[in-house]
Amino acid sequence: MPNTMRQPALGTPAPSLEIVLGALTWAVGAGGLDSGLGTVLVALGVGLTVYLWIVRRRNRAMAVVLHPERKRRMQRLILIGVAGIVLLPSLLSLLGYGELGLAVSVALIGVLLIQASAVLEERSLVAVGGIVLVLAAFAAFLALGSPEGSSAQAVLGLGAGVVLWIAAARRLGILDELSRRYNLRIPGVG
Repeated sequence: MPNTMRQPALGTPAPSLEIVLGALTWAVGAGGLDSGLGTVLVALGVGLTVYLWIVRRRNRAMAVVLHPERKRRMQRLILIGVAGIVLLPSLLSLLGYGELGLAVSVALIGVLLIQASAVLEERSLVAVGGIVLVLAAFAAFLALGSPEGSSAQAVLGLGAGVVLWIAAARRLGILDELSRRYNLRIPGVG
C-alpha cells in the first residue's frame, strides 16, 4: 500500500507551502525597502497570493491525503521550521551576528523544503529549496558586507518570494497554461 493516497486526476499535491512561504518572504523583503515602494510591493504580493490561492482552491483534485506517518513527518518539519524561524535570529543576535538572522532563517526554509520533497513525493521542492539556499547564502554575504542589512533583506525576501511563487504557479499548471496560450517556450514546462 502506498504511503501517499492521491486522487487519480492530477496526482500532485497542492502547493500550499510555496504560496504561504512566498507571501511571507515577499512581505519581509518589502519591509527592507522604503515605506512607499514597500507598501506597493506588499499590495502586489497580497494580490498574487490571493490569485494563487483561488487557483489552488479550484483545483481540488490536486489535494493530497498523507498517510498518518507522513502526516506526522510533515507536521514535525513545519514545527521545526516555525521554531527555527523564531529562535535562530534571537540566538544569532545574542552571539553578535544578528545581521545573519534572516539569511539563516531562510536557509532553514530551503533545507526544510528539500526534506518536504521526500514526504510529499514532489521532486521539484528539491530544486526550489536549493535555489532558496543559494539566495540565503548571497544575502548572508550582502549582510556581512554592508553596515545595514536592509539591502540583504530586500534581495532575500523578494527573491525567495518570486522563486516560491513561480514554483507554485508551475505546480498549479499556470505556467503550462501561459506556455500554451502565448506559444512560449518555458524551460521545465510542457
